[in-house]
Amino acid sequence: QASRMGATTTMMNTRSTTTTIWNNIQWLIAPCVLIIASKNAPFSSSLSIEPSRAFSTASGLPVSRYGLGGAARSTQPSTLPSIYCDHLAKQQQQVGAPFFFYYNPHRYPAFLSGIKDICDEKEEKTKRCDVFVASGGTGRSPPQLDQRLEDALKYSGGDYLDMFVLEYICPEELALDVTTWDNDPIKRLKPGPALEDAIQHATMWINQGRVRHLCVSTHSHVVGAVMARHPDIEALMLRYNMAHKNAAEEVSLPVAREYGKPVIAFTTTRWNGLQELSSSAGPTTAECLSFAFTPIVSPPVEIVLHSARDEDELKDALDNVKMGFESEEEEDLWRRYGEGLESTNDDFFDEYPEERFLKASSVS
Repeated sequence: QASRMGATTTMMNTRSTTTTIWNNIQWLIAPCVLIIASKNAPFSSSLSIEPSRAFSTASGLPVSRYGLGGAARSTQPSTLPSIYCDHLAKQQQQVGAPFFFYYNPHRYPAFLSGIKDICDEKEEKTKRCDVFVASGGTGRSPPQLDQRLEDALKYSGGDYLDMFVLEYICPEELALDVTTWDNDPIKRLKPGPALEDAIQHATMWINQGRVRHLCVSTHSHVVGAVMARHPDIEALMLRYNMAHKNAAEEVSLPVAREYGKPVIAFTTTRWNGLQELSSSAGPTTAECLSFAFTPIVSPPVEIVLHSARDEDELKDALDNVKMGFESEEEEDLWRRYGEGLESTNDDFFDEYPEERFLKASSVS
């Protein structure tokens, strides 16, 4: 571990910080009130995955806080869902029921066939009511939404979906709320008409019993803060990892915590770039996932989503992911490692780099 810390520190010190980014920031809600958020949360870690406090299956079982997702950038085998379920069932202590998430079901047929077999109860050891399945879509019109729900239901038992996610909401889908005024410009934003209509359409499914929960996903933490205040949104899927944390910790996560909205953290490995960018100096997959459970962000982070590419990666993550780190020094190591990448955005993984400089005025 000591050699990895030294290699990581050397790598970070050699990275140049891009100063010209300040001159390129163009933000639709400027000026923003800058108030520094408190990050003096006490260090603690149970070092074992716990059942969720916020999400449960239809039968009432709390779900695992390690969720298995579909990866569009890889060919996941059909065996992953059953391996995941078996691992959770064999643990001596309760770690929660399976939590699955997938985007367009047509993008990875093998992985989805494994989920379908479980939801269709072809394996008698698992009942549909004891599994949590989430999916969604990027469409906003009623026909697009209805089609995506029907697609999702085909792979989740046919009767209901545990969570529907309105995916990839962008800042352009927000509108200025002219009926209110607040010194915090983020609080002057609300969903635009098309987005609000989509929310109300999906809420209708909940009333009909076809969907249990409504969630939104976004790469923008301004959007995340706005949606956390929406009364019909029950959960948020937000981007969070070692190299994409500043805006989350300053803007979206404090509002989610304030409004009691649980967060599903995704892109926790930065599409496996965090591990692969620096060979032995970089973190393991399990360390990337564990980072999202540190006290600064959990709560509100409730689920860490991992799109394991193969059986080995899944088993390694299941065996080693923890609720944070053993020491503050280890946590600080990976925070500094991520900052070396976040400060430059040389890989252009950050869709909204200007948000790194925002701080929410509502945070004390």
